Amino acid sequence: MKLLKILWKIIHGILFVTVFSMLMIVILQVIGRSFGKSIPWSEEMTRNLFLWTVNFGMVVGFKNVDHARVTFIFDLFKKSKVKDTMQLTLYFLSALGFFSLLAIWNFQMTFRQFRIGESSPALGIPMFWVTMPMGICSVLALVATVETVFFDKNSRARILMSDIDLVAEMEELK
Repeated sequence: MKLLKILWKIIHGILFVTVFSMLMIVILQVIGRSFGKSIPWSEEMTRNLFLWTVNFGMVVGFKNVDHARVTFIFDLFKKSKVKDTMQLTLYFLSALGFFSLLAIWNFQMTFRQFRIGESSPALGIPMFWVTMPMGICSVLALVATVETVFFDKNSRARILMSDIDLVAEMEELK
């Protein structure tokens, strides 16, 4: 579990660096345009950093159970151990299937880009650096899902909350 804490700190650090870098590049671009000079690579770099941010943000969303999920089917049934087990099983299996396929397809695409030497037009960086986070983050999302379903009671409780419970929780926070 200590290793997982280190992993989540690294992920949060990556998110901080990518968001901060995007902010600085956009500020430089705005200042440059104010003086009639644009930075040709800034838009491409911002887009690339955004892809990293979105993918690592998705991992954090799964870790914190702060993502959209469909609960209306389970809201039709009364609270029971069977319902909770079914809901957790479906949650885990759907995440396992989705992120496994996403990781496989992304790694295939990333290796193909690496083999053919595809590079971005403005920066000239290898494109596999741009697409690689999706595969890595798919694996990390699986790690987050395993952690939340099997090892974290609070996260597991959030997974089992209905939409009604979530709205009530948000009202209490106000």
